[in-house]
Amino acid sequence: MRFVRKKQSWSRYGAKLAVLSVCMATAGIMFMDRYRIGIDPQIEKCIPGITFYLIDLKDKQLERDGIYVFMAKGLEPLFKEGTQMVKFLRGMPGDTVEVTKDHRVMVAGQELGRGLFLTRELEQPVEKFIGKGVLKEGSYWFMGTSDRSFDSRYWGTVKDEQIIGRAYPLL
Repeated sequence: MRFVRKKQSWSRYGAKLAVLSVCMATAGIMFMDRYRIGIDPQIEKCIPGITFYLIDLKDKQLERDGIYVFMAKGLEPLFKEGTQMVKFLRGMPGDTVEVTKDHRVMVAGQELGRGLFLTRELEQPVEKFIGKGVLKEGSYWFMGTSDRSFDSRYWGTVKDEQIIGRAYPLL
């Protein structure tokens, strides 16, 4: 059995192609209005094993232990102002945060990290990073999972206005 296909005219084919192109462009614009793809190019990652993230710009409902992207502020010369950073949200407003003399990072009574390995690279005394405080409204504590993560234990809190959106690991 043979199927006979009727040839389409170029104008009909062109019209279908135009409609398909408009639909794809609209879907792409709608996707890019809400989402971005983030890439962590570092060799030693703060969240080991993850290089690519889907960033939801509209999801700013903050939840403890969620992964979020925020803009760096005041981290020069290591990171330019506005550099996008991805970390776990570990501390919420009202939580007590402490970096102990034995370098344990305590958030809301739980040990969430250990070590101040980057103080040497930052050329700062370890004592500068040891302390205890309560997170104020609109202030959050972010950490990576690596002991060598450059995170809130070195630069303090992230403010509401710095948060870009939630990040979902892809690869």
